[in-house]
Amino acid sequence: MRLSKNNLWVVGLLAAAVTSGCFRSRQQREWQYMPDMYVSPAVKAQEADPEAPGAGLMRVPPEGTVPAEGTIPYQLPAADTLAAMALVNPLPVTAEVLAVGKKYFNIYCIVCHGPLGAGDGYIVPKLPKPPELYSPKVRLWTDGRIYHVITHGQGNMPSYKTSIDPNTRWAIIRYLRAVQRAKHPTAEDLAEFGKLQETER
Repeated sequence: MRLSKNNLWVVGLLAAAVTSGCFRSRQQREWQYMPDMYVSPAVKAQEADPEAPGAGLMRVPPEGTVPAEGTIPYQLPAADTLAAMALVNPLPVTAEVLAVGKKYFNIYCIVCHGPLGAGDGYIVPKLPKPPELYSPKVRLWTDGRIYHVITHGQGNMPSYKTSIDPNTRWAIIRYLRAVQRAKHPTAEDLAEFGKLQETER
C-alpha cells in the first residue's frame, strides 16, 4: 500500500509528537509566561519591609478607612471607660430586639453568667464566679459601659468584638436590662403586674 505525500506528512508529524513525548525528561519544567505571577513570592505580614526599615509588611489602613460592610470599627481603647459611658444604645426596645438579645445572650453569656445573670453559668466553679449582672454595680453602668466591656473584655471575660457584631451587642444589652428589671422591678412594674393578675382572675 503506497502512501501519498500528504499522508506521509501526517504520519511524520504524529511520529515526531509521540517520540518527543517518550523521550522527554520528567525533570524538565514547562516554559512559563511571566513566572512571577504563576509562582508569586510568599511573604509574611510580620516580616520586615526591605524598602521601609523598621516597618513591617503588614500595612495599616489609612485614617478614616471604612470596611466593605460599611460599619466603622469600635475606636475607643480598653482603658477609656469614661468615654464609653457616654455611648447611647441605638436600638429601640422592641420584641424583635429583645428576642435577638436573648438568643445571643444564651449563646455567649449564659456559659459564665447563667440564664438570669446570677453568675451560675455552666463553667462555674471551674472558673471564678463572675459578678451578678443584676448587682447594683452593673445596674448603674450605662449601656455604653457594658458595650465597652463586651467589646474589649474584662478580667477573665474575653473580648467579643470579633465574635459578636455591634448591633447584636446592643441587643444583648437591651435583653440584659430586661433581666435586671425583672429581678428589681420598679413600682410601676409591680402595679402593672398587679393589674395583669386581676384581669386573669
